[in-house]
Amino acid sequence: MEALPAMTAAGRAAVPMLALVSAALFFYVALQVPRWAHHVSRRLLSSLPKSKTKEAALEEFQPIVTKELDFPSGWWTSRNLFELEKRAVLSKTWLHVCHSSLFKKPGDYRTFQIADFSFLIILGKDGRLRAFHNICRHRAYSVVSKSEGSCLVMRCGYHGWSYDTKGALIKAPKFDNIPGFSKPANNLFEIRTFIDSSNFLYANFDVYGSEALTIRVGVPIRAKLTLVESWTVEANFNYKLAVPPGAFRVSSLARLNKFAELLSAASLFESWKWPAEFELSPLTKLMRSSNGEHWLTITVIPVSETKSTIQCSFYCSRLDLKSTLPVSAAKQEISDSIKKLELIFAEVVESGEIPDAPSQEPLLAEIKAHSRLERLMGTEVHPASRMRESSQACKVADDLCRELEVAASEKFASTELDGLAW
Repeated sequence: MEALPAMTAAGRAAVPMLALVSAALFFYVALQVPRWAHHVSRRLLSSLPKSKTKEAALEEFQPIVTKELDFPSGWWTSRNLFELEKRAVLSKTWLHVCHSSLFKKPGDYRTFQIADFSFLIILGKDGRLRAFHNICRHRAYSVVSKSEGSCLVMRCGYHGWSYDTKGALIKAPKFDNIPGFSKPANNLFEIRTFIDSSNFLYANFDVYGSEALTIRVGVPIRAKLTLVESWTVEANFNYKLAVPPGAFRVSSLARLNKFAELLSAASLFESWKWPAEFELSPLTKLMRSSNGEHWLTITVIPVSETKSTIQCSFYCSRLDLKSTLPVSAAKQEISDSIKKLELIFAEVVESGEIPDAPSQEPLLAEIKAHSRLERLMGTEVHPASRMRESSQACKVADDLCRELEVAASEKFASTELDGLAW
């Protein structure tokens, strides 16, 4: 009877030891499993036939590179390709235009030019911003001629056709009494617009409503921006060369603390030297200073296959008269970047190379898709062609008006002659 308690005490003492040994064994097995698995996999791969070695097996999972994404030889200088790009990309892609803060009161407007598209944006009496082709529906003359201004009635200087801030035709001299003439059918051609959460305005010229390259809307600023200065610079390079991120470097926007300056000076983090960069659209980059007070948009506007216009707008979220705005430094850095891109353009034109090809592939995909559509249709497809069709319709209406005027004048002339003869 006395031995039982002794054995029980020994058993109790052995329990922690067994638990410790079990835990050690478990951790040892857990640590050895990856090594055993690697050893077994190597044995299995070595037992495969020669054509199924590890290298051959891995090659099966490599992406197949085809010539589908090959760039055409005239990627930088072809006039025909540039015309195709205007139809395939520029005429049906959401493009950043400006910031809505530029329009203060009803009637404020600004005109813009992207490739062959001349258009205006005007603030209506209802507080809504609208975009229209800057083309009168009568004879395709410009509705407004100034780059910016304010008016509640836009009057064409050619024949006096007038439109309100909603683009509605309100006056058409000599057309009011023509049978079948409809003012609502001759309003200005409206362009689809979009204003994102940061109040940046975008436009899309495609009358069929396709989206093409997706619009970028993920840049919530949550700050009231004030335009400080805008400027443009002419550049001698194809617009596609400035598409890759980092094409323009503006280190003057960086506002570094002492720790960041130390890291930057030690070249440990090169990115500290540059402000944050976002893509508003395929043609526009937005740069934000590290303190969030300064903002800069850089838009590359295509002019031809070898020329572009660089449109820059410098904004500030908090204007402080005591602070020095780095506008002059930003201008100089952008000018330096343009000169560098012009040198690169001269090199790629001679060599035919495609620097940073992955950044060009979305454009290439859209161009190829539109080219296939045109081959299928057997003709060029102009997404903004409604303007062209309507101009022809206006010409027919104008010819009819002219015929009526001629007929009326002839009748008056004949009556006058009869009176004189009598």
